[in-house]
Amino acid sequence: MKKVLVTIWFLIAASLYIVGYGSLVLLLSLFLRIFKGREKAKSFVFKQIKIFGKNAFKWMFCPVKVFGQENLKENENYLVVPNHQSMMDIPLVLGYIGPMPMIAKKELSKVPGVNWFVKYMGGLFLDRKNPAQGAFVIRQMDRILARGNSLLVFPEGTRSKDGTVGKFKPAVFKLAIRHKVKVLPVSIWGTIFLVPKKSLFLNPGPVSMIIHPPLDPTQFSNEEELALKAEEIVRAGVEKLKMLEVGENEKSMDKGFGS
Repeated sequence: MKKVLVTIWFLIAASLYIVGYGSLVLLLSLFLRIFKGREKAKSFVFKQIKIFGKNAFKWMFCPVKVFGQENLKENENYLVVPNHQSMMDIPLVLGYIGPMPMIAKKELSKVPGVNWFVKYMGGLFLDRKNPAQGAFVIRQMDRILARGNSLLVFPEGTRSKDGTVGKFKPAVFKLAIRHKVKVLPVSIWGTIFLVPKKSLFLNPGPVSMIIHPPLDPTQFSNEEELALKAEEIVRAGVEKLKMLEVGENEKSMDKGFGS
């Protein structure tokens, strides 16, 4: 029953916030752009997106722990490369790292509100069933990084089925080397349980994330070497988060037995 109530509450809250409040945010941004300039309008919208990212987990009653935020430097652009466990990875990154252009699956382009903000951030929608679109997306990512913007990419290419980290595809890392953009590895654990496959209901639980120190692409000889290093860091971070969760669960059980 709890899962049903949480699911209903989340859908109502998210829909009202994204479509209702989101429409107002974009409308206000038009006035800000006219009277205060493009940067003021963008800063306002990005702040609201960051708030939404954090609120998404509050609406699901999911505690979030983030480690390594000191590794984020203000006014520094990154190629952000997390592992991919569920659709909740996106609001997690947007809320705790920050809004930025991203590569999202084509299905999200049909979701009202969500598609507005993905486009506003300069993001792209990728049809994974259309191999010919891959070259186009790579060119667009190249332009995003060339303009000095950060970029969110899930280099595994698809969501993990069991939470384990898959192989990182090297293509996007070639762009990081070309534009000398620092690569920011991010480890995510727990989102895989929030939206179970083949289930209509959400499953609230703890979520954790490690923001690792960025990698300097100039220190790597090629994209394969850089991709492998980022993958190793992210995989080790996921294992660390899993062990941390196990330890906290054991402590909770010990407290329960001791009471």
